[in-house]
Amino acid sequence: MADFPIWEPPIFASEQEHPFAMLDRLRATFRYKADGLNLEQLKARLPSSELSVGGLLQHLATVEDEKFSYFIARERPEVLLEFLEQDKNPFIVQDDEDPRALYERYDKAVAKSRQIQQQIIDDGTLDTASGLEFEGQQPSVRRIICDLIEEYGRHTGHSDLIREAIDGRVGEDPPQDFLPMWFKG
Repeated sequence: MADFPIWEPPIFASEQEHPFAMLDRLRATFRYKADGLNLEQLKARLPSSELSVGGLLQHLATVEDEKFSYFIARERPEVLLEFLEQDKNPFIVQDDEDPRALYERYDKAVAKSRQIQQQIIDDGTLDTASGLEFEGQQPSVRRIICDLIEEYGRHTGHSDLIREAIDGRVGEDPPQDFLPMWFKG
């Protein structure tokens, strides 16, 4: 077990910890697929789709913010509101976008989400009501996390195909030594 990377889910863990460990592996895999691209590469698309790796970075930053900050912590979703207030589509990367800003926005959103998820684990509140109301019901925090795992699974697959077309990078998981900033310190 000591040889496993930090983003690998544990073999044994609690009901509180396992979903988040699965989410962290998907986050790390997605971030690896997106890592190190310039603006042109971040905007690259497959002929059959409007999706780009940069658009997915922006979209997943807004999703992290919506799910964790707004639906779970019931805080103001700053990343999501930034796009809404500027009437920008997160899936579209602007021509003047700074690639570092795309990565930083995503990394900060995940870092904040991971703080909230640690609080959920510490407090044992995975099965409490979230702040989302849908048709008069409030889905549990667990349901929000399961939806986010599904979202990451879908978009990690998209990024895998796009990245392979850009430079041939493939693989199910990142290399063992790949460590996104939110796992550092």
